[in-house]
Amino acid sequence: MIFFSSVLKESQRTFCKCLENAIGKFDIPFSYLNGTCDYWIRDYLPIQIGANQFVQFSLTRDYYYQKDRHKWTNPAPICKALGIDPTIPIYNGKPIYLDGGNVILNPSRTKAILTEKVFADNDIPRCILSEILQQVLQVEQVIFIPLDPTEDSGHADGMVRFVNENTVVANDYSNADIPQNFKDRFYGTLQKNGLDVLLVPYNPVSIKTNGYWSAAGCYINFLQVGTKVFLPSFEDTIYDKAAILRFDEIFGAANVIAVPSREVALGGGVLNCISWEISTV
Repeated sequence: MIFFSSVLKESQRTFCKCLENAIGKFDIPFSYLNGTCDYWIRDYLPIQIGANQFVQFSLTRDYYYQKDRHKWTNPAPICKALGIDPTIPIYNGKPIYLDGGNVILNPSRTKAILTEKVFADNDIPRCILSEILQQVLQVEQVIFIPLDPTEDSGHADGMVRFVNENTVVANDYSNADIPQNFKDRFYGTLQKNGLDVLLVPYNPVSIKTNGYWSAAGCYINFLQVGTKVFLPSFEDTIYDKAAILRFDEIFGAANVIAVPSREVALGGGVLNCISWEISTV
């Protein structure tokens, strides 16, 4: 079951219509959750780590600007309504801060990729926090990648995603105005941890809406349901076409469905950010 926020449907009606049409073609069940104050539900709802197993971290303290504090959502009533009782990890009596968009799991949930922002968000020694995350997420390996210096959320889901157990797609930063040492560390970290890296188009735009940078051009923030990849498009003829062709090569043309997403991207995220799923396996 795929979930979206009811706030999304109320505020992004044109986008939701396109999304519903795309998902509906494949009889994928979806629903809109009430009780949400913001539509970036990936970040504040629990992370599934196994069948009927979830872990609930605390939303990072710098997630919202001061003017947007009212958008904070209490996930507990939503979890209760869905029959979910997530584990809530703590350290020395304090919560552990980690947004759901900063946790990328491989299909078997044995590997996790996070940006190093998790260390800045928590006053916990790196070695101890690494062990806690490995235990709580129930993975064999946690891979920490550097933060994208041009992106303000510090989330991994705008940088890299798994294709299969040991292969990832990653933003092609070759033409981006980003320091070379970041590029070297990012790709090098993935490869040193035994991952094959496939580059995909990346074309960020310098537009701010209500203080948030647009996520237009971030194709890697797709929604995947089984073999189907719902790929955001941004009314950019050249890059949209290049992205679709590249994702067709990787996932198979029959599995890639473009979804016009410029409207929602103006708020700072795309399809992975606005979705949350519960799997029976």
